[in-house]
Amino acid sequence: MDRDYSLLSDDEVLHIRSGRILMPNATFKVSEFLDALAQVISEQEAEWSDECEGWFSTGLRCEALRLANQGWQRGRVRIRLEFYPEPQKLLKEETPRHANRSERPAYRDEVYTTVEPVYDEFNDEY
Repeated sequence: MDRDYSLLSDDEVLHIRSGRILMPNATFKVSEFLDALAQVISEQEAEWSDECEGWFSTGLRCEALRLANQGWQRGRVRIRLEFYPEPQKLLKEETPRHANRSERPAYRDEVYTTVEPVYDEFNDEY
């Protein structure tokens, strides 16, 4: 399942009703959330510097001991948001039935529409 997550770009917009943190509004850009997170961290961290901003931009130089590699690997690390899209269900719409056979189309078109997923955990709010 982790492989199905994709990175959100800074200009993409989220709408979160419940469980929201840091943001006063339910709708906000990813960049606004990352800025708010950086602000909270900088207020808590006595040694915050411009270099620490790398956590939210270009990344900080680091070494990681990763499971797939043998030993330490050099690189950069940064904080980003990921999104996992829920699969959308397709419902087949019935073609209208005509009383007169001569009015029926010569072929049957099948039309599919997208149905928004039902969020069971949010039923009381959505």
